[in-house]
Amino acid sequence: MLEVKYEEMTGGAGGQWQNAPAGIHKSTCCDLVDLGEQNTDFGTKHQCEFVFELDKETAGLVESTGNSFTVRTQRFNLPEPGKPLNEKASLFKFLCSWRGKPIESGENIPLEKLVGVNATLVLTTKTSKATGNEYTAIDTLTPKRKGEAFPQLTGEYIRRKDREGFDPVPAPAPVKPAASQPTAPVQADNLDEDDVPF
Repeated sequence: MLEVKYEEMTGGAGGQWQNAPAGIHKSTCCDLVDLGEQNTDFGTKHQCEFVFELDKETAGLVESTGNSFTVRTQRFNLPEPGKPLNEKASLFKFLCSWRGKPIESGENIPLEKLVGVNATLVLTTKTSKATGNEYTAIDTLTPKRKGEAFPQLTGEYIRRKDREGFDPVPAPAPVKPAASQPTAPVQADNLDEDDVPF
């Protein structure tokens, strides 16, 4: 199971693809994908990504399938075995934004348990420097607020680890341009301690 621990540093498919619409959407995490070791500009890194299913009330449905839209996060580097998550890491900033408050030093975050957790996403349309194709990217995300209603997962999305023929630890992928970084986490207002999602 993927799990990260933060410690404060002291000293030192086929067919035509349809992008999800830009805008603000309620969503639920529907997958955590362990991408295994991947080649990056900084050497080989163990990476993961999250997948979110969007609320059909605001995002609509994919025309070709009638299913809800899904969006993937950028690929996040995981800490090396035995090392804690660094506060400068993209994954640290992403998790802090998602929960609405900073991760405390010494705290473990079992990433697998985030499947099923809600988030409000701000999606933007970007253009890939490598291919020139447009894609939908997660610009920011915030936790579910007190009293907000979110739809349940539809069950249309099948987790990558459960798909036939999926290799849980794929071969390293070619180096790709770095994706946009999430903005620095900001303490969410109107969020009681009981509302913190993880």
